[in-house]
Amino acid sequence: MVILQTEAATSFTLVEWLAVTGLVQCVFILVYILFRVRSWRQTSLTIVYFAVLAVSFSLQFSLRLEDYAQSIRLLQWLCWALGPPLCYLMVLQVAKGASPQPRQFWMLALVPLSLLIGLFLRDVVKVCDGPMQACPALFQWLYWLNSISGAVAMLALWGHKDLFGVLWREKGGREKYWVVLALVLANITVIAVNSLRSTGTLARDEADSVLTALGLAFVYLAATTMLRVYSPPVVLNAAPRLTRQDLTPEEQALADRVKKLMDLDKLYHEASFSRAGLARELNISESTLSRVINAAFGKSFPRLLSEYRVEDAKRMLKNPAIPIQVVAFEVGFNSLASFNRVFREVAGVTPSQYRQGGDSAS
Repeated sequence: MVILQTEAATSFTLVEWLAVTGLVQCVFILVYILFRVRSWRQTSLTIVYFAVLAVSFSLQFSLRLEDYAQSIRLLQWLCWALGPPLCYLMVLQVAKGASPQPRQFWMLALVPLSLLIGLFLRDVVKVCDGPMQACPALFQWLYWLNSISGAVAMLALWGHKDLFGVLWREKGGREKYWVVLALVLANITVIAVNSLRSTGTLARDEADSVLTALGLAFVYLAATTMLRVYSPPVVLNAAPRLTRQDLTPEEQALADRVKKLMDLDKLYHEASFSRAGLARELNISESTLSRVINAAFGKSFPRLLSEYRVEDAKRMLKNPAIPIQVVAFEVGFNSLASFNRVFREVAGVTPSQYRQGGDSAS
């Protein structure tokens, strides 16, 4: 009999297994980001979002602590309430290639505002007596308020013209487009689930299951997409880095031709210029071209391309009569958002900041 009780106490439900899996995936993403972080300002929102998701999964598993279940549910409400406002800020950052403006962070104020309204309902309207975490009626109001604040955050995205179109047209932006779209749809579903929960249409346990499965699906999509878009943060048993001296005379001649095409012909001014196009121009394979560029220039082809474009952009930005958007298209970018993002990565400042600071921003 004792053995049976021990087994029951240590067995996990399906929702708990999903929560643990989601927590592991979130930790993986956070470690991955920390290995590759270049700018804390650019990655802080992503880190906060997945940290909040990780806490949500942890709290779902912690509900087995029955003595603290109601307090845990209050913290869980807070995590799900933060989702849509953080989603709003993350979408703006990904689409525009820069951190949201300070005034746009007001969206986060919707969460404490909802909590304050909940306190008002408890203390003034008297929807129930006792502590907040022990009031089922108040929880229904909180989830309804969560749905309203979340809907405001999602609707605010429509106020930014052509937000998703910018991502779709951006070179290499299709992967980001689908991740952002999945993020928005996931948060809209969360809003719907909380709305149904607030009216009693969806039972509490059913809502927990849907939200946990939904969070896990999004985290899995985000993790697999990052591995497709970016190279691994740590390469085990990596081969030694090649230098120009390791190249054959023929490959060194190829490197000289690449430098000439970039310095004199400026092929990179074409927005459609790519590694495949350069390989065809030189009549070699893309793998050979990558190896030659990595050895001769000490960097990858995308990085080499970005640096050439940014150097030309710097020269043009010194002329205040040339609009920044014109500069972006002249040096080979197909959108202002991608220009802003790449310029910041290479130069450490935005194009407008560079123009204001002149040579001091170099």
